[in-house]
Amino acid sequence: MIACAALTTHAQTDSLTQQALPAFPRLTPISSYEELNQDVMQLQFDKVDAAVKKLVQAAKRKRQPTAEYDDILAICRKGESGLRGVDRVVIVDSVVVDKKSFLKGYPLSADLGTLTLSEQGDIVQYQTQLNGIVLRPERTDSTDLQIARHYIEDHRLSEGEAIKGLGIEGDINYPFLMPDGQTFYFAARSDDGYGNYDLYATRYDTDSKRFYQAENIGFPYNSYANDYMLVIDETANLGWFASDRYQPAGKVCIYTFIPNESRQTIEYETTDLNQLRTAASLQSLAAIPMTDAQKQAKAQALQRIKQLSATATTTRRQDFEFVLNDSKTCYTLDDFTSPEAKKACKEWHQKTKNLATLREQLQQTRDTSPTARQQLLNLETRVMELQAEVHHLAKSIRRLELTQ
Repeated sequence: MIACAALTTHAQTDSLTQQALPAFPRLTPISSYEELNQDVMQLQFDKVDAAVKKLVQAAKRKRQPTAEYDDILAICRKGESGLRGVDRVVIVDSVVVDKKSFLKGYPLSADLGTLTLSEQGDIVQYQTQLNGIVLRPERTDSTDLQIARHYIEDHRLSEGEAIKGLGIEGDINYPFLMPDGQTFYFAARSDDGYGNYDLYATRYDTDSKRFYQAENIGFPYNSYANDYMLVIDETANLGWFASDRYQPAGKVCIYTFIPNESRQTIEYETTDLNQLRTAASLQSLAAIPMTDAQKQAKAQALQRIKQLSATATTTRRQDFEFVLNDSKTCYTLDDFTSPEAKKACKEWHQKTKNLATLREQLQQTRDTSPTARQQLLNLETRVMELQAEVHHLAKSIRRLELTQ
């Protein structure tokens, strides 16, 4: 199991509305120098220091600003600190997949619940198997993406309760709750991490009914790229996480690992620095040294992966959410059996997105131009008309699908 840390505030109830998250960058440039970016990704901080020193000297001669180089060095210091706490974890396998369907690389058992990928491939909803909890990244009144906790009541989702107080400022996404209902993994994009999405862990204190402050789980799970969607199957003794480190645009690598019961930090003082960097950055899995026991554990884990891959059915793509009745909800056009209902739903889906855009435009106009009465009236009229069209289409879809 991956270790967690200290205490935060209790979750509070908020009314939430889900919106599409802009596609995250593959890698936020560390600097305008590609060679520096590569050295930072590979944790070659001594090379970065030498290169930055020369760049600073050149900038000073030309009387140019040097703030960019200070930022690069600050990033390196954070990484150097992280090298002192690298988890000694056995990486069993890695597979490169398309980002928009990356959940196909997670052969999960049904006991772990269901992961549902958004149409854009950048938001994951998680539904637990046992206690009916649904964790969904949703927009609040702020600009950040936060996790909302729902419960399934009469085959419908309850009002969302925002999970706050995790101690992280920024977008929080890719939730996974262990079957114990207390250990919570997620990814966050904030200044607190190494850059882009980083993986975090926390636990719920049942006595105080509070989450402990989330902790960045460090190397090798995290990097200066996007690292997200950590899932652990205790029964199979396997874990997975996704990363776009070293990958071209549109691709991610799914790493499968054997989770440790507790963190086993690689000894910093006695380990060769190059070996430590390799283990921390996952630049070359073949170059990471393993004991005979670890090699045997890896071979056994590969067999368990084959068994899981043959039976896993828990990942599902979600283009939309259309409730037909209390027992059936459609998430893609393929979920419909009626061709007419499928055609109508395609129109409903597009108009629903148009309505969301129009509502945002109306709100923006209210905020920025409250005296533009005619413009506001036109927008309000169009919103009401589009609402009626969406409602009419929804009724038509249910009639077409349920009365065939």
